[in-house]
Amino acid sequence: MDISNLSYEEALSRLELLLKELENDNCPLEESIIKFREGMELYNYCNKLLNKAEGEIKIILDEEKNKLEDFETIREVEDEYY
Repeated sequence: MDISNLSYEEALSRLELLLKELENDNCPLEESIIKFREGMELYNYCNKLLNKAEGEIKIILDEEKNKLEDFETIREVEDEYY
């Protein structure tokens, strides 16, 4: 299964489905191994997407922090003229 085009939500949903299937006592060993392997791929993929999102959020927060610091600097300079 090519997971590279899945959204986070799609991958997570598939992972949850696999977990339910693995919890079924009737799942044969070979099938369980295949499902486990796919589950690990989905887990790693979801983790990668979360790390990417976290990085983007940090960049946005850092940009906003810099804007606020610039605003405070301008405000301090303007206050000196009064």
